[in-house]
Amino acid sequence: MPKKLYLLLPVFLAITSVKAADLVTEYILDTVDSGEGSWPCLFYELNYNSDITQAEKAKWYALDEDESYWREGVGPFSIDENKFLVTQWQSTVHPILIRRHFTLTAEDMAKIQVGTVTFTYSYDENPKFWLNGKQLVSASGWNDDNYASLTFTSARKKYLVEGDNVLCVSLHQGAGGGHVDYGLSVKYNPLHDGILNVDSESRSDTEAYNLLGQRISHPTGYSGIIVTKGKKIIQK
Repeated sequence: MPKKLYLLLPVFLAITSVKAADLVTEYILDTVDSGEGSWPCLFYELNYNSDITQAEKAKWYALDEDESYWREGVGPFSIDENKFLVTQWQSTVHPILIRRHFTLTAEDMAKIQVGTVTFTYSYDENPKFWLNGKQLVSASGWNDDNYASLTFTSARKKYLVEGDNVLCVSLHQGAGGGHVDYGLSVKYNPLHDGILNVDSESRSDTEAYNLLGQRISHPTGYSGIIVTKGKKIIQK
């Protein structure tokens, strides 16, 4: 079956170095720390910490989870209504499951492929995060009011898809405080967009390059962004 071409964009062919000052950060999912505050979500409170294990067996974190019985809510969640904003969560009584949906366009996917994707999270306690059905990160205990961060590898970037995505978290019930706030961002260069060392005059119409300017020997079998005929193409 022939591969589909999902996006055509003009290629910026100027060859300049990418400076830190040229980089911009876009928030795919906001946190309090990003300055946007609250975020919509779906959540479900369980009775016991052991219920989380049972929920995992049913793959509650999957993209196609039946959400008929989930409650609509607004995060972040905290046992203290004056801390981390919005929804009070009785973390000394119930563990909790949270699902945050977000949509990525072809343009977003292009930024993700060439940029730096960072997952940021603050938690209490024992969180386990899942992205589109794949475990992203887990932690023991809590990190007070601080934020931990995880930079996506190329393999983790592949967890993200064009269209609907869901980033989920489970947290244990504990004896002390409890809260959760988490988000996702991408840092990229909007001018150069990752296209480096591609000389349009020396390239034939049949040649194809990756975003580092390296020639692709077999472009029809390549999955990702390619540069050919002066265009940038997302190919699957």
